Parts: sequence; structure tokens; C-alpha cells
Amino acid sequence: MVFVSIIIPIYHDWVRLALCVEALKKQTYPKHYFEIIIVNNDPEDPIPNSFCNLDNIVLLNEAKHGSYAARNSGIRAAKGEILAFTDSDCIPLENWVEAAASLLCNGSERVAGKIQIFGSSKKLNFAEAYDKIYAFDQKSNAYKGASVTANMITWAKNFDLVGLFNEKLFSGGDTEWGLRAYKQGINITYSENIIVKHPARKSVRELLMKARRVAGGVVAVSFSKGKTFSKHEQVILAVRALVPPLRGVKKIIRNNETTFVEKCAAYIVSYYMKIMSCYYRIRLINGWDKPQRI
Repeated sequence: MVFVSIIIPIYHDWVRLALCVEALKKQTYPKHYFEIIIVNNDPEDPIPNSFCNLDNIVLLNEAKHGSYAARNSGIRAAKGEILAFTDSDCIPLENWVEAAASLLCNGSERVAGKIQIFGSSKKLNFAEAYDKIYAFDQKSNAYKGASVTANMITWAKNFDLVGLFNEKLFSGGDTEWGLRAYKQGINITYSENIIVKHPARKSVRELLMKARRVAGGVVAVSFSKGKTFSKHEQVILAVRALVPPLRGVKKIIRNNETTFVEKCAAYIVSYYMKIMSCYYRIRLINGWDKPQRI
């Protein structure tokens, strides 16, 4: 048995975190071989008493804004040889830790697990249909050498080799770290059997909030590499944004978990989100807006 540290950043989301912790209590992996590190990213937001004095739970505060700063605090405090990352709104299946640890102990360096999106009811609204089809394509992420931290498990030693997450980023820091690891030859394995459930965003407003945060991460990474955007390049970005998203059609058609009406709704939203994501990027590029955690 290898000791595992599960790291979860939390930002004003205690109700959903309680569901996540309940799921972790039911893990098939022996309880004395893993710890749950909860990092509160707003120390002024008091930790509820229900999370205190629980077995194998470590509570930390991280004042520096950003989930990656919180995760880094968790990494520094972790005792495990294996680090498992998930989010406060995720619900890991019962064999999550056991299946991931087994895969790592059998030769994998990093694991990108499946993220299963679920709606508030059987009938999905426009935003939920979009999230169901487009959110968290871990298989594609792993193919590119990355994984989102909603479901990423790796050996702790890899952070010694690659370094910690980039705390300047409010979004995309997991992908940025993953690509650094990939360049150093640290392999990644995608698994359909290592699953966390994630709630679909319920409104287009929530999708826009995420799009704004993601755009901030994309632009911040570009700026960190010395990339600049001329007016001509910005015009090209805008023109491309107005072209209907043809690549997404194949993904919609292949999705067998949504109805025809939900597929149509998802496509309409995807076109709107493409335009708005470009709008946010151009605002950030020109300094009319700042990357932020929303």
C-alpha cells in the first residue's frame, strides 16, 4: 500500500465540499493509507465546524488568491507518495483512489481520470447540454500530455522534477503544469475507470464566468512567454470567432448521452461561447480587463 494525499482547494463552496468528503469517506482504499487535505482559499471565510476533528482530514488556509496557490499549499503539506487532485464540487466514485493508485504502481507516472458530467434533472437545459458535451474532455487532454485537476493523480516526486503550479494563473494552470511535465518525458495515462462526477453548470451566465476566467488563463500564459498580439492578429481572432464552430459538430454527433434537442441546444450555446471567449481575450490583450477569479 502506498500513502495517498488527496488535495482539494475550496472557495466559498462548503455545501458541495461536504458531498465530496462523504464520497471520499466511502473509498475502498484503506482509510489509514490516505489523507484529505482541504485548502481554504479565503481565510476570512470561516471553516464550518462540521469539517473539524474528522479522521484523516487536514485543514489549511491559503490567503493568496487562486486555486493553484491553494493546491501548492496542499502539495507542500502532503505526506503522500501519491498526490490525487479533485475539486470541491466533484464526487469521486468509491474505487477512485484504489484504481488510480493501482495504475500508478503498475508503471504510470500520471493519471487523467474520466469526469462524468451530470445535470440537475434528466432533462438538460441549454447550459447543461453544452457542459455535458464540451466540458472536461480528459481523453483529449491526456493525448496532448495534460489533465485538469478535477481528476488528476500523480507521484509526488513529479512536482520535485517539474516544479509547482503557476500561482499567477487563475485558470489553465493544470494544463500548463501538465505540458511542462510532458516535455520532461513524464507519461500520462487516461482511464475510463477512474471517475469523478461533476455537476453541469446550470446557466449560460455560469458558462460565461468560466469563459472569462479561462480567457484570462490563456492570455496570461501567452504573455508569460513574451507573446504580443498586434491589431492585425486581433482582427483575425475576431473573424475566426464569427465562423460557426464546425469542429464541435463531430463531438455533438458522437455523444450518445444527449437527445437531438439537447445536441441542438449545445451547438447554439457553443457558437455563442466561441464569440464571447474571443471578446474576453481581446479585452484582456488590450488591458481593458484583468484576469480574475470569479
